[in-house]
Amino acid sequence: MRIERIEIDGFGRFHDAHWALGDGLTVLLGANEAGKTTLLNGLRALLFGFEPTRDGRTWYPALAGGRRGGRLVLRTAQGERWTVERHGDRGGAGALAVRAPNGNQGGQETLDRLLHGADAGLFRNIFAFGLGELQTFDTLSTDGVRGRIYGAGAGLGGTSAVDLESRLRQAQDLVFKPRGQRPLNVLLTRIEVLQREIADLARQPEEHAAAHRERAELVERTATLRAELRSWRQQSIRLANLRTAGPLAAELATLDADLAAGDATLEALPRDAVVVLDRRLAAVAEARTALSTIDEQIDAARVALSGLQLDERLLAAGDEIAALRDERAARSAADLRRRELAAAEARHAAAVTEQLERVGGWEEARLISLDDSIASIEATRELERSIAQARTANASMQERLRGVVDETATGDAEDSLDGDDQLDDRSAVLRQLDELRIRRAADEAGGRSSISRPVGLLAAAVLLVTGLAIGWLLGAMLVGALAGVLGAALLVALVLRGSGDRRTGPGGAGERAQLLARIGLEADADDARVYRAGEELAAARARRQLARERAAAVDLRRSELGRHERDAARTAAAVAEAERSWREWLSTHAMPSDLSPEAARQLLAAAGGARRSVIERDEHRQSLAEAARDDEAFIERVDALLASIGHAAGDDRDRRMALLAGAVDQLERSRADHRRASELQAGGASLAARREIAQARVAAAEAAVADHLAAAGCPDPDALRHRDALAAERRVIVARARELRAGLAAVAGSADAVAALMAEAGAQDAASIEAAQAEAHDRAEELEANERAALHRIGALDARIRELEAAEELGQRRQELAALEGQAAAMGHEWAVRAVALRLLEETRSRYERERQPDVVRAAMSHFERFTGGRYSRIVAPPGGASVRVETEGGEGRTTEELSRGTAEQLYLALRFGLIEEFASHAEPLPVVMDDILVNFDSERAERAAIAIRDLAERHQVIYFTCHPWTARLLDPDAARTLSLE
Repeated sequence: MRIERIEIDGFGRFHDAHWALGDGLTVLLGANEAGKTTLLNGLRALLFGFEPTRDGRTWYPALAGGRRGGRLVLRTAQGERWTVERHGDRGGAGALAVRAPNGNQGGQETLDRLLHGADAGLFRNIFAFGLGELQTFDTLSTDGVRGRIYGAGAGLGGTSAVDLESRLRQAQDLVFKPRGQRPLNVLLTRIEVLQREIADLARQPEEHAAAHRERAELVERTATLRAELRSWRQQSIRLANLRTAGPLAAELATLDADLAAGDATLEALPRDAVVVLDRRLAAVAEARTALSTIDEQIDAARVALSGLQLDERLLAAGDEIAALRDERAARSAADLRRRELAAAEARHAAAVTEQLERVGGWEEARLISLDDSIASIEATRELERSIAQARTANASMQERLRGVVDETATGDAEDSLDGDDQLDDRSAVLRQLDELRIRRAADEAGGRSSISRPVGLLAAAVLLVTGLAIGWLLGAMLVGALAGVLGAALLVALVLRGSGDRRTGPGGAGERAQLLARIGLEADADDARVYRAGEELAAARARRQLARERAAAVDLRRSELGRHERDAARTAAAVAEAERSWREWLSTHAMPSDLSPEAARQLLAAAGGARRSVIERDEHRQSLAEAARDDEAFIERVDALLASIGHAAGDDRDRRMALLAGAVDQLERSRADHRRASELQAGGASLAARREIAQARVAAAEAAVADHLAAAGCPDPDALRHRDALAAERRVIVARARELRAGLAAVAGSADAVAALMAEAGAQDAASIEAAQAEAHDRAEELEANERAALHRIGALDARIRELEAAEELGQRRQELAALEGQAAAMGHEWAVRAVALRLLEETRSRYERERQPDVVRAAMSHFERFTGGRYSRIVAPPGGASVRVETEGGEGRTTEELSRGTAEQLYLALRFGLIEEFASHAEPLPVVMDDILVNFDSERAERAAIAIRDLAERHQVIYFTCHPWTARLLDPDAARTLSLE
């Protein structure tokens, strides 16, 4: 079954809204608050009634107007169309009407059969669900749904095995529980106490035995007395029967004599002989009256027929007159239609003129020849996008080109530095000054030890190399050389610092002065001044290195500038090519070459509007011409008709219509007279036939009376009535005789013993029978008194025996023990039956869970494995349980609480798919409605779920609500089955 159409008269934001749905999948796409959830709840309400009011307010009132409710058009698998209509101002069932394909109307029972027993809970949780129902297992664990999951596979119908076990175990615990205070526990404890007390109280003294012996003798004597008493009572009863039968027998003998003397043939006369006679006499009278009435009707018809006037010429033209009458009535509507057509023709002609003026005075044929198809409009957009993309790329490339040009100009403007030779010479002088300082330090150290000079030189060399290495590491990249020189100068200064401000010898002083002069320092410059000169030299060398790197960067930018210039030329060519393609397209489509894409689309829109207006204008002109031709043909037909019935109309249209109206009135009168004549003629024939039948009925009724009198042997009705009276008197006597025989049979015991009883009653007189009855009664009274005395003694002995057997206390104990043992046996039997049933249920459920899963869960496992890409391969759902768990490929088990939100929703969706397929295996598939259930799925699982939904839609109608365009694209990639709720 599928929903063919949804019609909402009023529900929430919807009023007078309708949607036509196809087979398979339908995606309803709408933004937030577009009404998706409202429509879902409206669908549920139309099928199962309105939800109760909330806080005194109607839930989903008809806010936009209209009567709250609507209708669903359903199409069954057999192609039958059913309509379900429901309206209601409040919660509840409302006013429901279910219309069958043959037009019959039903109610709730009809809808239940149509839905194959699916109730509101099953439909809401399984067939029409949203994200709220998908986020919890509770919606799948209700009685109806759980029964569907396991009932089909385990043969339990809608019963939950776990609930049944729980109820059995609770019932057991209410009866008996080890070490508990349950009814059976209390009974068993009390039985043990009573058994001990009875054993203590029971005694068997001699008096007890004697009482028993006397009691046995009295019981035997009582039996003898009772047999003798029975014999005397039977004798008394027989004599009483004889006294009763005497008068009855005498009266019966008298009646038998009277019957023998009477006429026995009277008994053969039927009881209803007079009744039948009266009925047949009444039939004769009725038949004669009917015959007289028919004769009167025949005379009246003849008189009426003679007064009618018939115009045969007018009747012959009747069909043409009626046709022209109807056509004349339609003329007024045709005149109105002509005026409307003229107005519409003028309106569309003005619209064409307006479009021609809008496009600059084009000719009509040129404008409407333009191709305004969707493909052409889409081509303008595609070319517009190509031009825009080319221009954007060109603008970006031009911007990058300007940036590279600016950077290149900045690099060329850098200041030049000193030459490399001058810096290298100054560096060499500083190294010589350092060596001179090192030798001086070594000479000073040599005066103190013969070994200290080489050690000092070695130490100085080590310090120098270490300083250079550290300086180079600290001055990486552009400042590496500067930091190395500074480090070396620092270490040299540290070595030379030990000499303080002392001057070298005469030879060393002259060399040092020359070196200082070469670098522009005074001859007496101290080591600190030399150190600062070294720092300045290092900075100069660093600036030189930086300038070299900048020059290299400028060279690199110049090469990039060439590449960017080529790229800019390419993007400019792309812009020119896109604009050329646009101009070619305009030329191909016969449009001005200076139009922009937007102007072209407006021109195409104007062409489409003009074309539609031209079509409408030409159609209206043709319709006006056809109306004029129809009017001329009508006038010609009227003239021909009037001529055929002898009227001359001339050229006056009003006179023609007046004569036509008169002809119509005359035709109606002639037709009425003709119908009346036909009716009278047909009635005359019918009356003649009826008269023959009436005459036959009179003859048959009279013959029936004669036959009845002959059968009764009577010459006339009075004789039959007299004989019926005699027969009635004889029947009274016969009934009394029968009554007396029945009474005697009751006294005698049977009908066969009546004759013997009557003979015995006639052989004895009443006095002797009465005396014998009195004697038998007295003897029975005596025997009965003796029996009562014996029974009284037996009662006394029983009382004494009970006293001897611990009197009342022992009897009460035994009585209580017997009652409690009976109660305990009943409770024990009930407890044992429940225990056996519980054990069988537990073993059956355990084996069922181990060996096989129901069809619903197996189908759900297939879907869940598909959703998760094979990560989870098994679903374990205990029969009737309120939870499920899943297992991974490696056998790891997880409950739903241990799953992520999205995975849990995928599990519950898989279970719903299994339920839907199980339901469809036993009944006609129902529509499936989903409300944005994929929002918590990742992209891969959402895509797999969408494929599964599309597969489900091949067997079921699926209606999917969503506010996400990406979800709609997943479900319906080509948008062929997507409807907008906007």
